[in-house]
Amino acid sequence: MTKKSTAKKVAPRSYVYVAAPIVGALVCAIFAAWLFCTRSNLQMNSSHSISQLSQVNASSGPRCEDQSYRTELISLDPLVIYIRDFFNARDIDGIIQAGENRFNPSVVNKNGKMIQNPYRTSWSAALPDEDPAVQCVLERSRQFLGTMLNPDEDEMGVPQLVRYTQGQEYNLHHDWMRIPQAAFDGSPRSFNRVASFFVILQDNCTGGETWFPFIKAVSPQPKESEEGRLWREHEDGGLAFKPVAGNAIFWVNLFPNGTGDTRTVHAGLPVTGGLKTAMNIWPRQYRPNSP
Repeated sequence: MTKKSTAKKVAPRSYVYVAAPIVGALVCAIFAAWLFCTRSNLQMNSSHSISQLSQVNASSGPRCEDQSYRTELISLDPLVIYIRDFFNARDIDGIIQAGENRFNPSVVNKNGKMIQNPYRTSWSAALPDEDPAVQCVLERSRQFLGTMLNPDEDEMGVPQLVRYTQGQEYNLHHDWMRIPQAAFDGSPRSFNRVASFFVILQDNCTGGETWFPFIKAVSPQPKESEEGRLWREHEDGGLAFKPVAGNAIFWVNLFPNGTGDTRTVHAGLPVTGGLKTAMNIWPRQYRPNSP
């Protein structure tokens, strides 16, 4: 179910892809150079700590724990970033509690209609954005995005809980929509999913990797034991990420002109045993409708 937008109508604007505070200073410099063509005035912040997130709303919002996390640049083009410890145990418990009684068979968007399809066999639950735990992680995610979103026009969208049990999977798909969704407020605008956060909440499973067949790592993974490796080169190409509770994958779905990047196609590989629960966050970027 898609929640109605409260975003305001604004004049056309210049679209920017800026991610902060997501990588170290050197990577930020490389990233800024890559994005320079979209706007000359880029704002970067390379801090990995969100200690400024002491609360969502100073007057009435829920108090949120500070959360420090580490980032690893996986791919620069398209931008893919691995985030360690993005959610803490309190976040995870609160989010699961908010969505536990809301699960239904997962659906997919086909030509603007939500239908069940055998290539997606998981369970899903739309999360209530008024829930304190949900509010906290959405605000953390918004701050991670830096200036990618226009606060007067764009929004974080409706977050989703997904659950996979033995044998369930989600075959190759992309998160962006081929036909942008019309704004729900009646304004002459439409939105698309400019980026994605996929955060693992429960990893009591075997299998269940997230596979990006067209993503190539910019550098080798740090040497660790096989059990401790977070991603691997998949035998059919690309990279497969192991589900680890609290960790997240972030990627940009759209090119600066608003068209979808087909290289971000990915799959939730079958869970061969146990249970995997995760959270989808799909920030929405609005554009005026074409004349």
